[in-house]
Amino acid sequence: MVTVSEDEYKPAIAYDCIYPKYAIDDPGLMVGLPENQTRFVSVDAVNHVTEAATFLASSPFSVLTAKETIELVSEYLPRVLENPKDIEVRYNLTYASAVAGISFDNGLLHYTHALEHPLSAVKPELAHGLGLAMILPAVVKTIYLAVPQKLAEIYSPIIPNLKGIPEEAEKVATAIEKWLFQVGITDKLEDLGFTEADLDKLVKLAQKTPSLDLLLSMAPIKASPEVIYKIYKESLKPMKQQEETQKTA
Repeated sequence: MVTVSEDEYKPAIAYDCIYPKYAIDDPGLMVGLPENQTRFVSVDAVNHVTEAATFLASSPFSVLTAKETIELVSEYLPRVLENPKDIEVRYNLTYASAVAGISFDNGLLHYTHALEHPLSAVKPELAHGLGLAMILPAVVKTIYLAVPQKLAEIYSPIIPNLKGIPEEAEKVATAIEKWLFQVGITDKLEDLGFTEADLDKLVKLAQKTPSLDLLLSMAPIKASPEVIYKIYKESLKPMKQQEETQKTA
């Protein structure tokens, strides 16, 4: 059982000693997983590769494995939700998770993982993958300005015909959120009880929680308090709803 400190710190942990020498992933053992478990672990893989492909020292290998992962998840996640007992589909999602693990083990994570940890520290009942999904569109919108070509490449299986230019940032973020909604992940921060009054606390936790500063230091856009606050704020509600609010304001 994992507990969160009274400071509400949930650090990132990655040590050689917690990695097994061998792992056998049997898709046959996964056919009874709850739908949300399948959704969340698949989206976790998408977040892993998004960050690994875009952190400051990313490599062409990270971009290659990122695109492969997103292509597999985009094809097989909807199919496994239709038929959870399809072993071949389960196999391909398991393979996607393995590729994603290789990708970020040869790279590093940054924004979505660093900003999700405060969310599930404050609300331990929050599933990690759901927390990642809720903030992913806003993170991509933010970092697209710095690494548009990489993001256009890895998200091409979901959003084809991108030009890889900064001006596409909002379009891509909205399209990713739409895809998440289509696979059944429709919650945003407000749905989990977070409000704008919580954002300053979340920003402080992101900055002060041990180990998260390393992740944030590797983001392609400098992780200032203002940028972190903006990502959380843009994750409170669906992006389309925010656009409509701005138009009527």
